[in-house]
Amino acid sequence: MQRSTWWCALVLLLICLPHLAAAEGGECPLRATVGDAAALVTAPARWDGHGWSMAAAGVGAVGLSAVLDRRLAGQWPGNDWLAEIGNGYALAAPVAAIVWYGGHGWLTHDAVAVRTGANVAEAAVLAVAATEFLKVAVGRERPAGGLTNHRRFHPGNFSERRTSFPSGHTALAFATAATLQDSDLPTAAKVGAYGLATLTAWSRLHDERHWLSDVVGGGLLGYGIGRFVAHRHPADGPRAARLIPVVADGRLGVAWERRF
Repeated sequence: MQRSTWWCALVLLLICLPHLAAAEGGECPLRATVGDAAALVTAPARWDGHGWSMAAAGVGAVGLSAVLDRRLAGQWPGNDWLAEIGNGYALAAPVAAIVWYGGHGWLTHDAVAVRTGANVAEAAVLAVAATEFLKVAVGRERPAGGLTNHRRFHPGNFSERRTSFPSGHTALAFATAATLQDSDLPTAAKVGAYGLATLTAWSRLHDERHWLSDVVGGGLLGYGIGRFVAHRHPADGPRAARLIPVVADGRLGVAWERRF
């Protein structure tokens, strides 16, 4: 992952959003992100039985997928163009959602849209921060050579070759889909977001940048962060006006809806 590119793009968008939020009387996204980061780190202390059960299920899923790491590595030849779509989607999805909701929310004075854009930005930043921390802490080697290094770990190592777990691309894609789950997007679009996030996970396997358990761990981490942010800052309320993507007669357009 190109860390500098990811961070610059996401942080720049997060810095721009406070102006939009302020214009709509909303909470400052930067302040919310700092507070939510602390709440996320200390969340296990507040988990009940259900929370611990879900965490155990996630750890179990990663563990089970690790059994197939070596078997599924290097088994995805061809379809390079499809992998490029999946890799590009990871960063394009949050940027597009932030620009769309933040931009048209500002133009239409739609606080709900601005809040949605802020949620996507916050989830993206938290997902990238969490994966970067875990990558260094775990220090797992990326697939290389004869693809027999799936059990080599170097905790505390900053080398790019040893930052395989979890997958940052996958975490970011699933964090975006999970945050938009509560948006006003059509159900088909929400399902499509998860489908494209899954394509991102496959793309990382195709490019031999990650093991199966890396993308499973990244997907679960991103989904959890996205739902956490969405629950902390529900994007609901009356909407006076909004822009809606419309497909008619095979053409894509935009419609303006205003309620009186």
